[in-house]
Amino acid sequence: MLADLHMHSTVSDGWQDPDEVAHLAADHGIRVMALTDHDSFYGVLRARAAAHRRGLGYVTGVEVSTYPPLQVRHILGHGVDREHPQLLAVLRRNQHVLRTQTRAWIEVLREKGFAPVLGLDAFEHKPMIMPGAVLKVLLQHRLMSEAEAWASVRQAVDFMPAEVYAPMPSPQEAVDAIHAAGGLAVHAHPGVVPDQDLMKEVLPLVDGLEVYTRRHKPEQIPVYEELARQYGLIATVGSDYHGFNGERYAMPKQMIDQRYLERLGARIEWPALEATA
Repeated sequence: MLADLHMHSTVSDGWQDPDEVAHLAADHGIRVMALTDHDSFYGVLRARAAAHRRGLGYVTGVEVSTYPPLQVRHILGHGVDREHPQLLAVLRRNQHVLRTQTRAWIEVLREKGFAPVLGLDAFEHKPMIMPGAVLKVLLQHRLMSEAEAWASVRQAVDFMPAEVYAPMPSPQEAVDAIHAAGGLAVHAHPGVVPDQDLMKEVLPLVDGLEVYTRRHKPEQIPVYEELARQYGLIATVGSDYHGFNGERYAMPKQMIDQRYLERLGARIEWPALEATA
């Protein structure tokens, strides 16, 4: 079965709305999807409704950021209770960090005269903001190149004091919160973690390893297949789709491991089951 268990929308740093992401998955033959926005569930209802209208199974998901941020040890939570207080508390802490980063970057852009032109003050009223959402606005208006925009982000956030990032959870805390919320925890795109030893520290904690992702080069796939085998983890599938700057959706080429679908079990919400509830 084709599944995509790692997708992003405009709720975090994706370029398409939650329902558009679901329609995109359906258009490409995906049968089970998960919208896994960064540290937020705000897009779940829209994505699930669209997925069910198209006959897809839906897995409530999220991608949890962990400390230290530059190591990108992101943990996917699949099949979680989006109202569970322990998980929500972790997400609120990350949202605070992301909001602090975004405010700092908007201040840099304001000093350059961009804020009034782009209406960046409106971001303050959004429930969830992160630098990637502001980046989208800059690129859409062609006010900066991608390289210039990222350099501007770094100008704003690279020298922020360490205490700004202190609220971020450790991988252990993120996994514990996902498990407490009834979900399965998966280490996302392990191949992009700069310190691979730190990545391996997470593997005994999780239920799966995202091996099949566009973020991995072909030569990396066997490496992470072997790591999954060594740690007794199921290799999962996810595109990590963002639609960045007009990027086309590339559906996963690998079928989802049936064992992972079985572990998800009733966490997969099917439209027929919802209709009879």
